[in-house]
Amino acid sequence: MNNQKLGKNAICLIGSDLIYTITELFANTFLVAYLLKITNENITQVSVYYMIINIIHAVGSILIGKFIKNEKYSKTRILSIGIIIRAIFILFIVIFGNRLTEIFIVVAIFCGISETLYWSTHEMIFVGITNNSNRKSYMATKKIFSTIVQIIVPIVLGSTIELYSFTKIAIYVLTLSIIQIFISMQIKINKKDNVEKEKFSLKNYISNIKNKRELKVHKYYKSNLLYGIIEDPMKTLVTIITIMTFKTSINLGIITTIISIFQIVAMYLYKKYFNKYNAKYVLFVISAMIFIGAIGLVIDIGKFTLIIYNFACTIGLYIFDAIYNTKKGNLIKESNIEEYDVEHVMLNSTLTSLSRFIGFALILIVGLLNNMIIFKGLLVVMAILVLLYSKLILDIEKQ
Repeated sequence: MNNQKLGKNAICLIGSDLIYTITELFANTFLVAYLLKITNENITQVSVYYMIINIIHAVGSILIGKFIKNEKYSKTRILSIGIIIRAIFILFIVIFGNRLTEIFIVVAIFCGISETLYWSTHEMIFVGITNNSNRKSYMATKKIFSTIVQIIVPIVLGSTIELYSFTKIAIYVLTLSIIQIFISMQIKINKKDNVEKEKFSLKNYISNIKNKRELKVHKYYKSNLLYGIIEDPMKTLVTIITIMTFKTSINLGIITTIISIFQIVAMYLYKKYFNKYNAKYVLFVISAMIFIGAIGLVIDIGKFTLIIYNFACTIGLYIFDAIYNTKKGNLIKESNIEEYDVEHVMLNSTLTSLSRFIGFALILIVGLLNNMIIFKGLLVVMAILVLLYSKLILDIEKQ
């Protein structure tokens, strides 16, 4: 049996994720643009929206752990429930349209619950249907196909939203969510590989690894706290600045599509060449790109510097995300924590979601103060955190 080959279950999960990529583009990138449009560019509401989602995800990851670890509950069924709730979330968008700001807290709650159910079980399924030999290949393959989708979909979504309406396009996105439910239900996990001897307990897990300072997971969890602050909040900042500068959804779609082409090249190179021996060079180039792009915006927020920053952030965070998720699975075997695999993934999700909450709280403060100097200061802070995150990942690679 070829351990490096991706099986049917892995392909189905990739298929589910491809549809998720489309719905995520709609529910995140274009929803942010829509919220900015109907609130007269009020970034505080966007920040609160994401803060609610991430605090639910943080708390939910702890609460759902015992259900995921108990084999009486099907992981794929929980995954499908997450997709169903996401479909309800999109249905709210269809029904309320321009009145979405009236119930944005309710919408955020539904989105947060769906994200928790989907990604918590998704990560355990991902770990269960891949191994340390093919996990990097899975992640690169998934991201390459996701990026191909991102090349086509943003322009289609952007142009159709401009020609028709945001709520009308939501109906088609809702249909895709229903298709995704059927795909996710085709995924089967070998029960022998998922037998858990101990009940879910984060407390026991933390106590178990507390004095084992040599384990890589310690530095990985530290990196979670930085990753959450720089990942989603930074992407949202890029979207906010792009919309404020270029104004229309179609321009946002064109820019997103062009950058997506470069993402495919970057992910192919990552899959083919990235290893612990050249990690320091790759991580240096990525973090330097993002840092220089941020400084360029600090000097002058214009269309040219925005495109450079957008390019640097999108490509850089794309590769960071692949490294981050590959390491998440690999460390279970490398750190000999197989019996605590669920605790490892749930702790990882909790730390990352809490740090995302902090990142969006910073954006909220900037929005409330409405001061360009503070806004630029936030860009610099996030750029510095990228350098620190890069150093932690490099330390894990060396260990």
